Amino acid sequence: MQRISERIMFLPPDEAYDRPLIGYVRGDSFSIAIDAGSSAVHVKLFHEALAEEHMPMPVLTILTHSHWDHSYGLPAVTGLSIACTETCRHLQDDINAGNELLYESYISEDYSYLRREYSSPESISIRLPDIAFSGSLTIDLGGIHAVLKHIPSPHTDDSTVICIPEEKTIFLGDASSGIITSDADLITGGIYHEEDLSAYIREISSFGAEIAISSHSGAGSMEDELGYLNRKLAEIRRGQ
Repeated sequence: MQRISERIMFLPPDEAYDRPLIGYVRGDSFSIAIDAGSSAVHVKLFHEALAEEHMPMPVLTILTHSHWDHSYGLPAVTGLSIACTETCRHLQDDINAGNELLYESYISEDYSYLRREYSSPESISIRLPDIAFSGSLTIDLGGIHAVLKHIPSPHTDDSTVICIPEEKTIFLGDASSGIITSDADLITGGIYHEEDLSAYIREISSFGAEIAISSHSGAGSMEDELGYLNRKLAEIRRGQ
């Protein structure tokens, strides 16, 4: 586990499988996980890492968005789970599509990482979160709070960020990325649209966070994160 503070840590991302990090916030009353990972195997690694740190298992898991590498480990998490209504809707769409069609869809878009995580369509298991919220929600963990907010994002329409105000830290999920349609987009950062990116920058700036945690790159300063995003925005405007 990589520690940010006495209360915040995360299982680092794994580039070999393109697994995102799984975050952890320890409250005096209970602890939470940020994202459910890509599979039961991924969640097991997270639980083992927590045990090595002598940390209690999370009572609640918060999804940052519906993409498979952040949500398909949900059946293996401990306690309850929560996501914004849009994330729940997308996961229901995945369930309705059926494993065979879903698997073929991902493979056709050249997601080699899904093939590494799941050997066949039958091995995929998708679960809906236990709780859905709309807009924003503040959770008192005991001595510390988690502020959940569904915000506009250049990456997806169901991005939820989780700010821990007392620690001046924000979990961004993949919300800073552009739209990803294939493995190749993972290298370029994806496709950005000006309106979504501009709105996203305004939203995350409003939290007053100093540390930004992105799911596939880890922790950095909010100043650097905003600098990167504003450069992207300037590139888009120059290209118009």
